[in-house]
Amino acid sequence: MAEATGEKKGSGGGSREGTNLLGAPTFSELPNGRLKCVETGHEMVVKDKDSYAQSKRCRSGLIDFALSHSKPPLNMFKQDPLSRSKLICKLTGDTINKSEEHIWKHINGKRFLNKLEQKEMETELTDETMAEEGEKKLKKEKKKKKKEKAVEEIISEVRDSAENESDSEEPEFWIPPAGDRWDFDDGGDRWGSDSESDGSDDEDEPANVAEECGKESEELSTRAKRMSIEIGPSSFASRKKKSRKNTS
Repeated sequence: MAEATGEKKGSGGGSREGTNLLGAPTFSELPNGRLKCVETGHEMVVKDKDSYAQSKRCRSGLIDFALSHSKPPLNMFKQDPLSRSKLICKLTGDTINKSEEHIWKHINGKRFLNKLEQKEMETELTDETMAEEGEKKLKKEKKKKKKEKAVEEIISEVRDSAENESDSEEPEFWIPPAGDRWDFDDGGDRWGSDSESDGSDDEDEPANVAEECGKESEELSTRAKRMSIEIGPSSFASRKKKSRKNTS
């Protein structure tokens, strides 16, 4: 903070340290030709402008206006709640009179300047710390994004490889395409031949059965004839007589 400059004259001069520290007041012209102080709201005639600007009422009003609007150097002070004529320094905690002379002396004192320098160093360190923390945070976010991107790439590669493997894998049992057979057999000739053979067998079956029955009947008749010739009626009669003699 720059050192405040107030008018300082020797013992021969009438001005004191810190006089006009807050500068001259601002005036606005009214329709009736009078002037009004913007900072204090006081109205006056034009001839009283200079005398009012140096009055205690005007200088105290300038302090209150700067204090309420946080204008330097009054941004470093606050109103003392116990006394209307006192100010409290925010930096040092000291209580001073509400006058430009005491304000000027306080902000140029060693205690205030040392505290101000210390505060500025702390602010710089805080800013540097915040900047470092911000950089670290950005680095962490970048690393996190890189990791997430790498994971996504790995997942996509695994999915692509799995899809490629599933497409390239052959089935365990080969299935011929529809309408195509490996033995060039479409089934038409095979089923047709079976039906034809079945029909011919059905037609020939009665004739074969009749022939077989005829052959069997002929064989039975020939056997009966042979038996009648070999045995005959005389042999039966002689057997009966022999059997009667034996019984007698």
